[in-house]
Amino acid sequence: MLPILKNLGFSGICGAASGVAFKAVGRACAVAVGCVFILIQGLAYAGYIQLDWTRVHADVMRTCDVNHDGRLDASDLKAALTSFLAVLSEGVPSAGGFCAGFIFGLHMG
Repeated sequence: MLPILKNLGFSGICGAASGVAFKAVGRACAVAVGCVFILIQGLAYAGYIQLDWTRVHADVMRTCDVNHDGRLDASDLKAALTSFLAVLSEGVPSAGGFCAGFIFGLHMG
């Protein structure tokens, strides 16, 4: 029983730390994207630049459509999250403990 708790504890702590870090980086990225959008829209409104938002939307949708079914939905998010967690938990003693800790860290941070 002790080795299971030891592996779960180490993996869970690594997962929780990763979850907190992911949330912090995600917030910083959201602020940066929001600021860039405001700047670009301000420049477009003032007439300094012109943007084709329809083309931008199509390019973003094509990039985010992970399963290539032509639409952005929950299955794309699930596929991306599964790949992301597989990379992070590679070689960790308990992938389940890591994933549980990661989810806990997202809620903690």
